[in-house]
Amino acid sequence: MRFLPLAAAAVALLWASPPALADEPLGTPPAYAAGRTLTTPPNADAMELRIWVPDLDQGDVPQGLTVLNGKHVLVTTYRESKAGPQDCRLHRFDAETGAHTGSADVPTACSHGGGMAVAGGRLFVTDTWALIELDADALFDPARHDRSVLKTTSLRFPIRGSFAAGTEQGLWIGEYKRSTGASLRFVSLASIDAADPATGLAGDVIEREIPTPARSQGATVAADGTLWVSASSSQFGKLYRLDPANGDVLAEFAAPVGTEDLGMDAAGRMWTVSEAGAGKYLNWPAFHPLVMRLQPSRLR
Repeated sequence: MRFLPLAAAAVALLWASPPALADEPLGTPPAYAAGRTLTTPPNADAMELRIWVPDLDQGDVPQGLTVLNGKHVLVTTYRESKAGPQDCRLHRFDAETGAHTGSADVPTACSHGGGMAVAGGRLFVTDTWALIELDADALFDPARHDRSVLKTTSLRFPIRGSFAAGTEQGLWIGEYKRSTGASLRFVSLASIDAADPATGLAGDVIEREIPTPARSQGATVAADGTLWVSASSSQFGKLYRLDPANGDVLAEFAAPVGTEDLGMDAAGRMWTVSEAGAGKYLNWPAFHPLVMRLQPSRLR
């Protein structure tokens, strides 16, 4: 047996191939995936399930994600090429099997759908300057689809709804900024219910505020109450675990490029989605337009 010198061994480890993902993604890849190779992201060992985002060939770009009732994974997409203001769409998956169980347009003005969260058992979508409450059962029921929007409330500075995370009491509403100065702001369900839809939610309803990393894209609340926040661009992805009291970073992990929103299912598994490889971003170096399920305990 030949032993490498210590320095050479370190170089060999540095250039070793990342771990391969054993299973092919579930679902149907877009036609433009032919001839392209899926990128193996950092922390691939933590990834146990991958699913192609639906409707990529129609120009859908994934954004928001949450888990409803611990078992239904919901993903929002927007479609730039679609005429009119109703550009957001919801896709539903089974948290255990990964099966795609439905897709439906959001029947109200929604241009981005950057975040989604469940608070007190209620489903919300953030659309930058609007907070949309939906009846998920009605949304996926053709007979009741047009009545699935329960309320749309405007968001006013400094509250900007780039993404959101929910608790039993209310919503953490987060903003995206390229550099420092972004925040997560907590607003109670009582304040949301009391708000006039047109006047909306502004600074006077903020109960708590904590700083978030630059380029934050999504958030979720773990069973222990800590906040997980994603950050990403065309060049990197990060997952942060934050102290909800002050925003201190408790842990930091590498994540897929283009990581967007986050959610936790009933088994404590983390779900996320990447926009890297959506048609709008085919020039990015990473290609994995997938919904992904991770085991947080395996993150390194």
